[in-house]
Amino acid sequence: MFSRHLKSALGRPGETTTRYLIGVDDTDSQFGGCTTYLGFQIIQALADIGCIFDTYPRLVRLNPNVPFKTRGNAAVCIEFESDDPVMAFETANSLLLANSEVRNGANSGLLFLSAPPPAFFSELYSTAVSGLVNYRRILSRLGSEGVRCSILGNGMGVVGAAASIGFRNQEDHTYELIAYRSPENCGTPRNVDAKSVVEMERQTFPHTFNSFDHERGRILITPHGPDPVFLGIRADSPEIAIQAFGQLRYKEKLTGSLVYLTNQCTDAHLSQRLAPDLKAYQSGWLSGTVKEVERGEGGHAYFDLASQGSEVRCAAYEPSGDLCRTAGLLETGDGILVFGGVRRATRKHGPIINVEKIEVISAPTRVRHENPLCGKCSKRMKSEGTDKGFQCGVCGAKSRKSSRRVTHRRTLVPGIYLPSAGAQRHLTKQLVRYGTEPTAVHPLVKGWLSKHDYIRQVRTDDVSLKR
Repeated sequence: MFSRHLKSALGRPGETTTRYLIGVDDTDSQFGGCTTYLGFQIIQALADIGCIFDTYPRLVRLNPNVPFKTRGNAAVCIEFESDDPVMAFETANSLLLANSEVRNGANSGLLFLSAPPPAFFSELYSTAVSGLVNYRRILSRLGSEGVRCSILGNGMGVVGAAASIGFRNQEDHTYELIAYRSPENCGTPRNVDAKSVVEMERQTFPHTFNSFDHERGRILITPHGPDPVFLGIRADSPEIAIQAFGQLRYKEKLTGSLVYLTNQCTDAHLSQRLAPDLKAYQSGWLSGTVKEVERGEGGHAYFDLASQGSEVRCAAYEPSGDLCRTAGLLETGDGILVFGGVRRATRKHGPIINVEKIEVISAPTRVRHENPLCGKCSKRMKSEGTDKGFQCGVCGAKSRKSSRRVTHRRTLVPGIYLPSAGAQRHLTKQLVRYGTEPTAVHPLVKGWLSKHDYIRQVRTDDVSLKR
């Protein structure tokens, strides 16, 4: 483990209050920890030393198809005002040092810089959400930009930390209220009343999403790992998230809660068109025509897509539920857009697109000619050749009847098809969100940050926090 400070661009205590950004990533491991919880701790600590907040912290999910992602693949960005940036950095950095799971493999990174950030950060976010990024190049660039950086482990966390700073809240976004549990409860089952979740969803849908899997009768707002997250409610506004949280019944004393603005449920990773020569771990989309569909072992659906002069292999796996069933209904000649991530080629197969979404553009009906039925045994007859009639393969009876045209009606219609609720990723955009994307960021509201049921909000206009 090591810590390194690159060239500092911080001001000194007593200077005019300035806006700053903190980006942090890769603080968790399979055994515990959580970057969003560290963000929760940093915000409280910054408030204690007089920092002011007038916008929501940002929870940014990165490319879910990279092989070296963290457990939740989420980074956090915190924007605030301070007249003592040195103290603010030291406060955040001390929490990073105390709470990162470096001993279990975390490679944490924390960045500190003045707002607004250089354009480089926005460009990096676009790459990190759908592709691969070389973290050594990012370290070099951060040094040239004069960004203060604290690194633990090999420093890979600087990629997510920088990308979180580059996510602009003017883009499509949602909100998530995350409630946190006490350390002594981490690793134990989360006790949330399922009926209260169903009732909450009934009253708040479609403004909340992915709360309950009705197909399998499973709660979706609670994770299952040893981390300090008790539950998370995804919504299209902070007010709805807070309201929904208040409707739940659970048996556990919580540490507090925080509302994040996030790129979750936006399909941000699927916005780029993939090149025909697929690159491993890239995420995006391709348009084309279905060539062939087949079922594989385990119920998986495979099909070839003719796109831009090439044929691309696509796979929709059985655990995706509705999406796999949709892929099984595709037929040769259907025009579709396929969205997903590229699985690395192996000795046995070339690159494959692991499908996350299908948009059917055209699913034309088919007309086929059907041979007549045998008048004696009701079996389908076989043609004896052009204009030679038909003969029954069972009883030998012959017929001069003509074949008839039959229209094959499709159960698949144009539209967007997703995996079942329980198989959707953090970034998956729900159908109810199409056409309702936000045009502005919500102001801070009472309850965006709480600790032990005490709302640390003192200004009456509900747009900043200071203690």
